[in-house]
Amino acid sequence: MNEKIRGIVLDVTRHSDRLSIVTLYTRSRGRLAFLSPVGSGKAGRLRQARLQPLAVIEADINFKMNAELQKLGVFALEEVWCDIYFNPLKSMVGIFLSEFMTRLLRATMPDETLWDYIVNSLRYFDKTTGGMADFHIVFLSSLLPFVGIQPDASDYERGDFFDMQSGRFICERPPHSDFLEGEEAAFVVKLCKLNFSNAAVMRLDRGLRQRILNGLLRYYDIHFPGTSGLRSLPVLTEIMS
Repeated sequence: MNEKIRGIVLDVTRHSDRLSIVTLYTRSRGRLAFLSPVGSGKAGRLRQARLQPLAVIEADINFKMNAELQKLGVFALEEVWCDIYFNPLKSMVGIFLSEFMTRLLRATMPDETLWDYIVNSLRYFDKTTGGMADFHIVFLSSLLPFVGIQPDASDYERGDFFDMQSGRFICERPPHSDFLEGEEAAFVVKLCKLNFSNAAVMRLDRGLRQRILNGLLRYYDIHFPGTSGLRSLPVLTEIMS
């Protein structure tokens, strides 16, 4: 069945001398894996350069329902990033985000709202010249409601514990170790209100930025096991320092 797809490149892995496996998060069909010819010469190098993680592409494919790997032929870039791949800090943040989303969006069904959020966030990131050090934190915190694990901060009172397993604030210490208390619990309320338009008011030093990032990744891993232990995290941490 021939159809047009729009997809975000999550990962590209060499399969053989002639083929790569390209993992896309598509707007209409969720996560899909494609066999893509490596090619040779100038055309091959151009194809590989366009199929980088976080690239947004459009392609006509012959979709086969029972095929584990689809075939990716001719495609076009829907978005042309001017800065993400060329700014060293943005490039490292991009590598981190692509690895995180590769693990998060494993068996994801189509979700046009989620897809649009990711693409709109990348557009903002590509164009912005300030606040880059906190972009990944704003992205991860703003992503929470789209994947169904937004904390409920409606009844927070000072001194409450944040139960990371239930995503709720409670007045008594929970019977497990997955909780936050004190200032860390109170900061969850701030994260729930955080977005790209108000992120400038959040001033984070290196230590607090790392604690928040570690807390967000821990929270994601509780609800989506496998999203921790990212290979890119130590490098990102070093660059941010």
